[in-house]
Amino acid sequence: MELFNYIVDFLFEWNLCILMFAFYTLLVSVSGLAVHFAGQIPVPDFFLQAYKFGKMAHDARPWKIISMMEVPKRWFFHFYIVASVVITMAALQMWSIYVMGNPLSHWTSFILDFLTVQHRKSSVSVTAAGISLLLLMLHLYRRLYESLCVSVFSSSHMNIIHYIFGHTHYIGTIALMVSEAPGFDNSLDIVVTALQVHHVVGLVLYIIGSSMQHQSFRILAGLRKNSREDLKHEHKMPEGGMFEYLSCPHMFAELLVYTGILIVLQGHTGWLVVTIWVISNQIQVALMNHSWYISTFKDYPKHRRAILPFVL
Repeated sequence: MELFNYIVDFLFEWNLCILMFAFYTLLVSVSGLAVHFAGQIPVPDFFLQAYKFGKMAHDARPWKIISMMEVPKRWFFHFYIVASVVITMAALQMWSIYVMGNPLSHWTSFILDFLTVQHRKSSVSVTAAGISLLLLMLHLYRRLYESLCVSVFSSSHMNIIHYIFGHTHYIGTIALMVSEAPGFDNSLDIVVTALQVHHVVGLVLYIIGSSMQHQSFRILAGLRKNSREDLKHEHKMPEGGMFEYLSCPHMFAELLVYTGILIVLQGHTGWLVVTIWVISNQIQVALMNHSWYISTFKDYPKHRRAILPFVL
């Protein structure tokens, strides 16, 4: 009984979402480096088989137990269905607090107590909290639409670990965003402030990133939509838009989206942790994609970078 109480106290005392993202960042960074230098250092096939997915899946697949732990890559849309429901509920709760003047609901308070910390303090204004939640909600709605109506997924797979990471990422992201918002710390001091310069700067960066990402996904989808049915599972070299400069402009755009929200949420510790995790993850995946493109297409443009124009 004492051990149980200790575990419960531990879970409510530590910010589980921040611990999770810190762990994810460390794990992905170390694993990504191992995969990137797999030719120079010995890396077990079972690890490469579990880590790589989609078109980059490891050629050697001797471990049946790892193959049994795979799910279709097209299940990506599950992330956005769940995340859209969760963020809609968060938006309704924010509307209830900021517009209707109601206190934080008990169930929301309990969830945030468990996922973050019990003694939360707001670090941003009501204006910043409202804008950022709206931007994230639009981002998730757009990604859900693109996953269902734009993207054309092949029959490739991903490990169940990637699937779990995707769900926990969005749930943790939403929880951390609202955990430092006024009213979600059980305070009743709700004051709407004027729009500030950093709000506008973040919004502009978000719009650029969102537009670029949508264009990039349409270009990728067009590579298969215009092909015969028997060629849809083949991979072609993308061209046009920011693909003229980057192998993964959609991942660069993701960085712009999260960085734009970070600028809006100036001083928000939780979102800073989320952004660092997103940057580390997107860079690692982009480098793998870039290496795959170079090894697959012999005439791949040498001036293209992986994720950062003219830099990386």
